[in-house]
Amino acid sequence: MKVVITDWDLGDQEPVHGILKPAGLQVEFANCQTPEAVRAAARGADALMVRFAPVPREVIEALGELRIISRMGIGPWRVDLEAAEEQHVAVAHCPKYCTDEAVAHTMALVLALNRRLGTAQKAARAGVWTSYGDDQPMLALDQITLGLVGLGRVGSGVARAANALGMEVIGYDPKIMAPPEQVEMVDLQTVLAESDIVCLLCPATAETHHLINAETLALMKPSAYLVNTARGALIDEAALLAALEAGQLAGAGLDVLEDEPPAPDHPLLGRDDVLLTPHVGYYSEESQHELKVYAARNIVHYLTGERVAGLLTADFRRV
Repeated sequence: MKVVITDWDLGDQEPVHGILKPAGLQVEFANCQTPEAVRAAARGADALMVRFAPVPREVIEALGELRIISRMGIGPWRVDLEAAEEQHVAVAHCPKYCTDEAVAHTMALVLALNRRLGTAQKAARAGVWTSYGDDQPMLALDQITLGLVGLGRVGSGVARAANALGMEVIGYDPKIMAPPEQVEMVDLQTVLAESDIVCLLCPATAETHHLINAETLALMKPSAYLVNTARGALIDEAALLAALEAGQLAGAGLDVLEDEPPAPDHPLLGRDDVLLTPHVGYYSEESQHELKVYAARNIVHYLTGERVAGLLTADFRRV
């Protein structure tokens, strides 16, 4: 059986070979950026490992022998789940990967915004050594109300970390059955209206597309910050830009944008009130090794009849 790895930016390939080859699988690496390239490279494949390459309906329908797509990351990204379900192609991801890294990156943005480190660095470089020179409040940690939208693995981890630092944590997640004990559960409007910093930590779905828009931004305090380490599609970036320019929001910390990488003239790139990182919240040396192993094991487990913990579709071995 053949496994095609459509695209790769993870360095050492040995962890993948070390799992797939002993299972008797033929491994081919490609460098696909388009659906056409994926279709050509994956001809005859029983399984795909996909990083960021697009796998739309027409590709899935053309690959008659395909049984599983293992996404190297969290969520389907650019894999058409509906088409996969229709063609009885399983799709798996790596939901437990990089949780600690995402929690750490989220908290880093939260603390950097509240401590106004970007402003502090700019002031120091300008020779202003004793004051930031503006009136934006800097809150003590035990005076911060942190609002979390999404309380899965990362959201729960952020809640524990924030609570340990003395922050009050409120949260909204309509799908969670057992919220963390550190979180007071409220509705979305309350999270937005009462939080000093709002963190977006939920999946990108049809329901959450542009969850943050002109209407919801208007609920936030002018002194509040918005943090997004989840998915860029959660925010209407034009509305965020308008809110920042109008002084309706103190600033934002973003690790993700709706289109990545952004154009050089993207209006959020050059703003002093936006702390932007290039979608690196997942990264550590350990998490990258974990991702390779996790994604490869999903394929081996599926093809050999073992349990696959990260399925996003039905298990078509049992249909």
